[in-house]
Amino acid sequence: MFDNLVTYHVYKCDPLPANDALAYQYILAGNGVFIRAETRFFEALLPIAPCTVRSLEPLQHHFRLKVPRIPARLLDTVLTDARRARRPDGGRSDNGLNEVLYQFHHHGQTVQVKKPPQRATSVSVTAAGSGDAAIICDLHSHGNMAAFWSSTDDADEQSARFFAVIGKLDSEPEIRLRVGAYGYWMPLPVTAVFTGSGPFKDLHEENPS
Repeated sequence: MFDNLVTYHVYKCDPLPANDALAYQYILAGNGVFIRAETRFFEALLPIAPCTVRSLEPLQHHFRLKVPRIPARLLDTVLTDARRARRPDGGRSDNGLNEVLYQFHHHGQTVQVKKPPQRATSVSVTAAGSGDAAIICDLHSHGNMAAFWSSTDDADEQSARFFAVIGKLDSEPEIRLRVGAYGYWMPLPVTAVFTGSGPFKDLHEENPS
């Protein structure tokens, strides 16, 4: 087993040393516990347990994208396709659409959105092929329900990448985005990762928490 798969650091003063963890690093600071993770696509410092630790300096959460942002036009493609996932008896009711999963593959200067083989219902979607190192973001639809993070989403979204959810596809399409670090998450505005929100209303602007 790698000794530095997960590492630990007590933050006493600037500068924060280089991340020496292969997966992630826990940091104890004056204002709580943080997790730090870095991939080929981003580096992030996420707050996970606020508390006061005397004599230590406070830290500020941090996020930096290391590659060009994903073109917003791909979100138009996603919405058009997700609206086709209509159940035979669904019409335009709340359960009229099946969920769909999309994966954005980042190749440096180009990005592709793909729909992996999947099994879907109106309340769930499961797919294979999630281990591709080129995947920067998983996006799944909630059909005509609201865009929100369910307990199932939290259980599934355990890797270090971006995650998005879309909803209200037939009325006022909306979207949420977060960065994930091995079971911890931090919400982000869509424009942190995409060049725009496309046809969607970014719910982060209303409720960033």
